[in-house]
Amino acid sequence: MTTGNTGDNRKPVAGIILAAGRGIRMGVTKQLLPFEQTTLLGQVIQTARQSQLDEICVVLGFEADQIRHSLDLTDIHLIENSDWNKGQSFSVAAGLKALPPEIDGALFLLGDQPLIKIRTINSLVSKFQKTGHWIVAPCYKGQRGNPVLVAAQLFHRLTYPAGDAGARVLFDEFRHRMHCLDVDDPGIVMDVDTPEDYAAIVRDQKNR
Repeated sequence: MTTGNTGDNRKPVAGIILAAGRGIRMGVTKQLLPFEQTTLLGQVIQTARQSQLDEICVVLGFEADQIRHSLDLTDIHLIENSDWNKGQSFSVAAGLKALPPEIDGALFLLGDQPLIKIRTINSLVSKFQKTGHWIVAPCYKGQRGNPVLVAAQLFHRLTYPAGDAGARVLFDEFRHRMHCLDVDDPGIVMDVDTPEDYAAIVRDQKNR
């Protein structure tokens, strides 16, 4: 995580990790499922920490106390979303409202995508900082995935929650200001919704 002076021309970017959902299809608190030396959410946080993000926020909801006491959240801005059960857009709004005013962009990471590569995050941040794009999304073999980076010019549009839509509500309207960045990272299209998904990512990680 980048710290200190960001320079006059550098646009600071915060990472907002969305980890408030219940994960009904998993049947357990999936944020705390074992992965590598930590958990699914712990791995996402670890990756974000090693990236060029200037600040990291984690939005919790379901089983927030259990998660808080199970993970090392030192240096993490922790946000608890009391409306977590109303849809992901409520977590997006909660994360954005907690950002300091100097932040120029927010990268929305999902707490159940532990295979995202550090260089993918850095590439998205770099593309945003060097261009005038308002939305930068990763694409793997033609398939768009997460995390998605959104410029501060659009933050006000995301502070009015709309169920589970999240930042996707902006894609069509602002497609002329959106860039899909090709990345060699299948992790951007792999999340954990079911026990089968979990088994698949554990298997994938062991085969790397």
